[in-house]
Amino acid sequence: MTINHVHLAAHDVARTQDFYAHYFGFRLERQHGRGVFLRDASGFLIALDPTDQPVVFPPWFHLGFCLGSAAEVHALHQKALDGHARIVRHMLAEPGQYASFYMADPDGCPLEVSWHAE
Repeated sequence: MTINHVHLAAHDVARTQDFYAHYFGFRLERQHGRGVFLRDASGFLIALDPTDQPVVFPPWFHLGFCLGSAAEVHALHQKALDGHARIVRHMLAEPGQYASFYMADPDGCPLEVSWHAE
């Protein structure tokens, strides 16, 4: 069994779609009404649907993106800083062991970006 998607609400679907494309490589799979399905290279799907209601996440909630190396995590952290993305927790790293930071999408969904040695 594989988890294959997450469904998120967005105040501005196009802006949130652009965010996931820019930072994580998601591409438009198809539109569904006023929403969209985005897919990444591994086949994972993010469904975005518009909302006018506040988007509230519990303090413990986040989506995790695991990258292939510490260097990739550092590069994405720098790209996020350069792009003025909202950084929730700056880089924590132990060379050869792990690298991790948290950012948020335009609607405040927390995203952990990490690499961990196996």
